[in-house]
Amino acid sequence: MDRRALLKSAALAVPVVAGGVLLSDTAAVAAVRQNPAPPVVGAQFHGTWEMYWNSLTPNSMFHKHLDTLAAQGVQMIRTDVGWSSGQPTNVAPTASQWYHQRLSMVIDAVRARGMQIFLTVHQSPAWSRPNTGSDVKQYPTDPNAIKPWLTFLARTYGAKIAAIEVWNEPNLAEFCGIGDAYQRAVKYVPILKAAYSAIKAGRPTLPVIFAGPSQTDDGFIRDCYANGAKGYFDIMGVHPYQGNQTKAPESTDITGKARMTNMPAIINLMASKGDSAKPIWWTEFGFSVHSNTGIPSNQVWLFGVPDDATAASYLSRSFYLAWNQWPQVKLAVAYCGYKTPSDSYGHQYGYRMMEADGTAKPQLRALGDLRRKFGALQKL
Repeated sequence: MDRRALLKSAALAVPVVAGGVLLSDTAAVAAVRQNPAPPVVGAQFHGTWEMYWNSLTPNSMFHKHLDTLAAQGVQMIRTDVGWSSGQPTNVAPTASQWYHQRLSMVIDAVRARGMQIFLTVHQSPAWSRPNTGSDVKQYPTDPNAIKPWLTFLARTYGAKIAAIEVWNEPNLAEFCGIGDAYQRAVKYVPILKAAYSAIKAGRPTLPVIFAGPSQTDDGFIRDCYANGAKGYFDIMGVHPYQGNQTKAPESTDITGKARMTNMPAIINLMASKGDSAKPIWWTEFGFSVHSNTGIPSNQVWLFGVPDDATAASYLSRSFYLAWNQWPQVKLAVAYCGYKTPSDSYGHQYGYRMMEADGTAKPQLRALGDLRRKFGALQKL
C-alpha cells in the first residue's frame, strides 16, 4: 500500500472544509497524518429487539445479519440496551434474567465473528419514575436508581465489551421527556455522573461514553460542561446527522448544529475544557433513502436522499471528511444494520444497510470498500 498516495488521494477526496473555512491541501494532508486511516468502521445492530428473536432463541435473520456485517468488515457493533427491560422491577439484576440472557448471546455472537461491541444504555423502568406515565424514554426520578444495574452490566459483561454509552440523544425531548433544552442538560449530567461511578465500580477500566447528542449539538455539550460533566466520561459521543440529509456531508450552507461540518465547534469546546486528548466517537449517523413527497417543507430533518447510491456516497465521504479534518474522530457508527418499516414517510426504514434476507445494500458495501482499502490500519 502506497501510504503517500493514499494520504494525497484522501486529502483531495472531498472538499477540504473545517467549520466553513477552506483548508489548503497541505493542511489537509497534515491532519490526515495524525491518523493512518479513516475512523474505525461501526454499525448499529438492534440485536436485542424482538424482530431477531423467538423467545430466547435468535432467529435466522439474526445470524444472517451478523454474518453480513462481519463479511463487509465492520469492526464495531453498537447495540442499544434498555434498562426498562433489564431491571423491570426494583430487584437486584441477575444474569439469569431473560433479557440479560439475550444480551449475553448478542455479545457472544458479535465477538464470535471477530467484531467488537459497545452498549448504549437508555430507557427507565416505571418503578424508577413513579407517576410519570408509561413512556420509557424518560430519566429516572433519582439518577442513583440506575447505579446497581450499570454496576451489574460492567461487572458481568465488561471484559467482553468496548465501552458503555450513557443514554441516547439526551438533547432531544423524545429521549428524555424534558421540554426545555437547557433543562435537558441540567438533568442529564446527574445521570452521567451516577452512571460513571457505577460503571467504574463494576469495572474500573471500562470506558464511559458521553451520550451522543443528535447532530453536532455543541450548545448541549457546553451546557453539560457548565453543569459539571467534565471528568465523568472517557469518550465524547456525537451523532452528526445532517439537519437536511439532501445536503452532502461537506456542506457548509446549513446552519449551526444541523451540519456535520460544525464538528470544530465541539472540538474547540473540548479543548477549552482541557479535554482535547479525549477521543470522539460518532456513535450514530447515517442517510435515509426515501421519497420526500408530502413531507412539509418545515420538517427538513425528515428529508431523505433519493437512492442507495447517494446514501453510500455520503457515508463513505463522511469517513473521508473525518479523516481529512478531525483526527479526534476515532470511530464512526453507521445507522443502521436493519429496521422494519415503521413510519409513514419511510424515514426510519430508509436507514437500513441490509435487506431482511441479509443482502448487503450499497451503503454497507461502501463501508466494506473502506475496510478493504485500509484494513488493519483502522484501529481505536
